[in-house]
Amino acid sequence: MAMTTITYPSISMPGGSEWFWIFLIFLVLFGAAALPKLFRSLGKSVREFKKASEGLSDEMEKAAKEEDAKKEDAKKTDAPDKPEPPTKADE
Repeated sequence: MAMTTITYPSISMPGGSEWFWIFLIFLVLFGAAALPKLFRSLGKSVREFKKASEGLSDEMEKAAKEEDAKKEDAKKTDAPDKPEPPTKADE
């Protein structure tokens, strides 16, 4: 019995002609006057998303550094001290 391989079409970025048709559909749906507003709001949304994701990653890095600092402090305080030499009173 021979095995058959099923290949699925890959979804990739649109090429030049596809972008043309997408732009033409947007133009027909929203009109020439509304397109600049639409793309401007889309750009603002993308900038806000990037800013929020950068802020989140900065917070995560900060928390990780604080956790590492706490672990280092715990190691320093948990380290055994040097035993004191016995005195004559202890003997």
